[in-house]
Amino acid sequence: MKQSINVRFHGVCAVLFAAGVLAGCASMGDAQAPEAAVTQRSADYWKARLSGDVDKAYALTSPGYRAINDREKYRLSYGAVPVLQGGEVVTLECQPDRCDVRKNFVTYVPLMKDTPVPLIVKEIWIKDEGQWWLMPQ
Repeated sequence: MKQSINVRFHGVCAVLFAAGVLAGCASMGDAQAPEAAVTQRSADYWKARLSGDVDKAYALTSPGYRAINDREKYRLSYGAVPVLQGGEVVTLECQPDRCDVRKNFVTYVPLMKDTPVPLIVKEIWIKDEGQWWLMPQ
């Protein structure tokens, strides 16, 4: 009987240890999840903006922003399709519920047709209800 209790105890300990290791590994994987998620959401946002898809770009803004700014107000502020190239991430700094992103773009000004003008765009992404959303500036 004593040996049976001992075997069960060690079995329970082994299961708890394995669960702890798996939980630790899962939390290590989450450390990069915000950066990957925000990078993808930002790319989706700029793809929508540059193609003129106001509805899709607006849908990526935060619920708080959309609560006080309807689609038409967003369209008037951000609906013009910018002439930009690039969009590489320069910096990406994340905290648990906020990521600050700086992206590198190039644009061309009509008066300087053949001269590329570098442009850095700053974005703030917040996590709300388990999803990352853009906070338009």
